[in-house]
Amino acid sequence: MHATLADSLDLLLPHLVPTLVRPDAISGLKALAGRLVPILRGGFECRLSANQPQVDVQQCMVPDGHELARLQASIASAASGVEGTARQAWLSLQHFIAAWADPLSLLHDNIPELWLEFDNDPASLGLMLPAVFFALPQEASPATDTYKIAAQSLNLLLGLSGWCEWQNHLSRCFAACPDGVFVSHIGVMLSRSAPALRVNVKRLQPDTLIPYLQYLGWPCETNEVKALMKQLLTWADRITVCLDVGQTLYPRLGFECIFLRQPQDDVHWAMLLDDLVKQELCTSEKREALLNWPGQTTPVNTPADWPEHLIIDSLLQPSSSFTTFNRCLSHIKVSWRPPHLLEAKGYLWFQHEWISGVGKR
Repeated sequence: MHATLADSLDLLLPHLVPTLVRPDAISGLKALAGRLVPILRGGFECRLSANQPQVDVQQCMVPDGHELARLQASIASAASGVEGTARQAWLSLQHFIAAWADPLSLLHDNIPELWLEFDNDPASLGLMLPAVFFALPQEASPATDTYKIAAQSLNLLLGLSGWCEWQNHLSRCFAACPDGVFVSHIGVMLSRSAPALRVNVKRLQPDTLIPYLQYLGWPCETNEVKALMKQLLTWADRITVCLDVGQTLYPRLGFECIFLRQPQDDVHWAMLLDDLVKQELCTSEKREALLNWPGQTTPVNTPADWPEHLIIDSLLQPSSSFTTFNRCLSHIKVSWRPPHLLEAKGYLWFQHEWISGVGKR
């Protein structure tokens, strides 16, 4: 029987259930993971307010030939089971992956990672189309240098006709970046009928956010979002601003709160979550579950069966190497939309690694 992500999910679920993943959602989450290739690098997107139980699954890919070959096979299988626009979307994703894997392609050395985000829909009988987030070269200066990489990627994923009406607004997102600010990721919502791209912009500050949004023609009052960003920066080390860009720049903004250290080494995680609990954007139970997520899962400290494919892989490792899953908090996202509506999500990271007495391999 071929390996899937579900083989590893049982190792992580004890840290999610029952607060972040309700017991009645386990079967749906396992069914989704059972359709995903065993790329053991990714995370979970958790809504933090009360009565918001949905948890979605993310997988992070790097340009590794073995991983991409597995992904290509999975995409081909998914495409064969559907017709029409869904089939075309799967094939477009397959073409993008093939270009990324090609050492002669512009994308190969310029896209450091790819994220696939799968909505957890228990009613789905097959693998649903993911949202696709591709990373661009980080710290690029000027920011416009990476636009051609974004354009080629979007041509593969959507076809030129699929995003040509958004082209002007997207190019302005790059052109408007002041020194030191850059577009880090672009999201294509293959899984949703959203008439927009998600554009993540790093290194903006409250004082540069406002002229940036004004240059783009953002349609809302800026003072409130400037104040929100300043407040979030009293806790976070950095903030990534998330825009919805299509034929217009849509009102909703996301603020991803980035911390350079994990909660056990930085009390500001807890302080931010305390504030979200106070605003009723997060429950106290989810706050505790998030703060308790970081750690390591090993064959010694879990009652679950270790995945068979990892046991087999361990036979090929040096005798000093041990198999482990590292668990970290990635970030907290606070989204704003008019009039004065806020939503909070937590993003949990996991990654399988081989470690030894002298550190990570």
